[in-house]
This record gives sequence, structure tokens and C-alpha cells, in this order.
Amino acid sequence: MNVVFFVINYMPHQIVSMTTLIKEYHINVHSVASKDNTIPPPDTDKFKSYKLKDFTRASLLEFVEGINPAIMVVAGWAVKDFVWVSKRVKVKLNIPVVSYSDTQWQGSWKQRINGLISKWHHRQAFSHLWVAGIYQYEYARKLGFSKNNIIYNSLSCDLELFQNCSTVHKHNDYPKNFLFIGRFVEEKGLSFLLEAWSQILNKNGWTLTLIGDGHLKDQFKHKEGLVVKDFMSQESLIREIEGSGCFILPSIFEPWALVIHEAAAAGLPLIATNVCGAAAHFIISGFNGYQTSPSVEEIKLAMEKIIASNSEQLLTFSANSRRLARTITPELGAGQLMSVLNGRQ
Repeated sequence: MNVVFFVINYMPHQIVSMTTLIKEYHINVHSVASKDNTIPPPDTDKFKSYKLKDFTRASLLEFVEGINPAIMVVAGWAVKDFVWVSKRVKVKLNIPVVSYSDTQWQGSWKQRINGLISKWHHRQAFSHLWVAGIYQYEYARKLGFSKNNIIYNSLSCDLELFQNCSTVHKHNDYPKNFLFIGRFVEEKGLSFLLEAWSQILNKNGWTLTLIGDGHLKDQFKHKEGLVVKDFMSQESLIREIEGSGCFILPSIFEPWALVIHEAAAAGLPLIATNVCGAAAHFIISGFNGYQTSPSVEEIKLAMEKIIASNSEQLLTFSANSRRLARTITPELGAGQLMSVLNGRQ
């Protein structure tokens, strides 16, 4: 069986999805990327990678027809060539054409217009939307996709990798370090985090580490009481996670945030704002961490609750994070995608 993927570039969750599909269903993946890859694609003879720039629209359509896939999966509504080909593949080959979606319903004018024109655009190109979670499901319904044409769990972290993070040493000496991983940009809410941190008078030995890149990074490098590190590989992040006691993401805008799933799988207590799509799935306040609004006062309060917790309470949060992380897995996502074949008339 062949499956075609159209992607912008290879993201970790897409690599995990493709690898799992190959492993679980023994399919052949043919993937066309619109940008040069920063992450190596899967190393297997069942995966073949192509570049969009090597095709015209007509030749890309002919290419897909020649492969004759059972399913086509599209990531990137904004890539006009992908949408153009999708509309024609859906009709000519009569196969499911599935689009990823991590977009939340915000009620903006652009989204309302998309809802009005979806019949001639999104729904003409795609038979199904493969949504990340419940916030994305809401937008899919606004676009007019029926409940039966919305599938779930499109974004999963590499659960096996992050569950390998050891928490054994934390039973003897729980690490008192808050950890942020992400881009140094306005929408990540770092100004809220740093203001909240500065207002906490009794830190009780806790520290704050920021990992990532972005145009605001230089503003934080020399602030007292902060440790700032460059973006690093997932394998290197595991060592940082093992030396941390709580993950924090203070975003003011965040469609999903795969890093929340990664931190949960690694067994960290979590603090994240309720604008993060993944927070609704992986954080239950008082169970494994705290959801907050994107405000200094609420972020400060959540951090103070973690600081005031003893090691036993934090280890309970840690175990609960791992329980929640297993509610979305690469295998469940792959099963959801393959279910569109079983649901065909």
C-alpha cells in the first residue's frame, strides 16, 4: 500500500507519524516537501522523499497518479500547489485526501470567511481533517466538516524517546529547576514569565532555565537568576529535562505546543497557559500541574504552588504527567489515519 504525504518540511511529529505507519501497517511512504529539510527523513527503503521545486503542478499530479496511493496526507494549506493537486486527486483517484490541522477556532474575520468559502476550498480539496485536539475539532466543524470526517491525534511526540527520561534519581534529590523550551518570541509570553519570576520573593532554592532561539534571546542572556541555553537536539533535551523539576510554557498564542506532550512523557510536572491547545489534553490542574491564563499573577501563583510542594507531591505530579501523555500516541494517530479507509462507502 502506498501513502503520499505533502509537507512543508519534516517536523518531529511527522517523522514519528510516518515511521509508525511504516512499522505498524507496512506501507510505502512517498513524501513531497516544499522546503529544504532541517530534520533528516526516516532512513528506510519504505520511505522516499521528493522536493516540490522539482515538479510543476501538472507533473506533481501525474506523479501522484502514478503512485496510485490509498491515502494522501497534506500538511500546509498555504502551499497553493498542494491544494491545487489535492482538489484534483480527490476527484480523479477517488481516495481520502486528509489534511493536518493544528489551527484553533479564534472567531477572526479570516476564519469566518474560511467557513463561508470552505465548500469551494477546504472541503473541495480535503475529504477529512486530521486534527490535533479538541480546540482544533471546533474549527473543523466551523469549516463544515462532518463529525465522521474529522479524525484525531495528528500530533504526537516521540513517546518512546521521552519516556526514556529517568526520574529515579529524583526520588533521592528532586531537582528544583523550572524549565522553558521554545522560541524567544513575543507570543511565547516570556515577559509574563520573567515578571512573575521576579515577583516571587521566596524561591526556596528553585532556578529558571530557558532553552531556545529567537530574536528576543539577547534580552535574557544576562539577566540575574536565569540560565539561558541554545536550542538543542531532542536527545540533548532529555538530559536537561532529567535535571529539571517542572516544565513551564507561558504562551499568549499557541495552536498546539508539542513540547507540552514531550515534557509530560518525560515525567515533568507542568505549568502552561490555557491558550495552548495541548494543555487541554495533558494538564489537569492539581493533578499533574496547573493551567493558567496568560497573566503575570496566575503564572506567579502556579509557580509558587510548585515551589511550596514537597518532593512526594511533585513525584505524584510526575507520574500523572506520564499517565496523561499516553492518551495520545503515534500508534493511536496512525490508527486514526488508517481508519479513513475502513470508513469509506
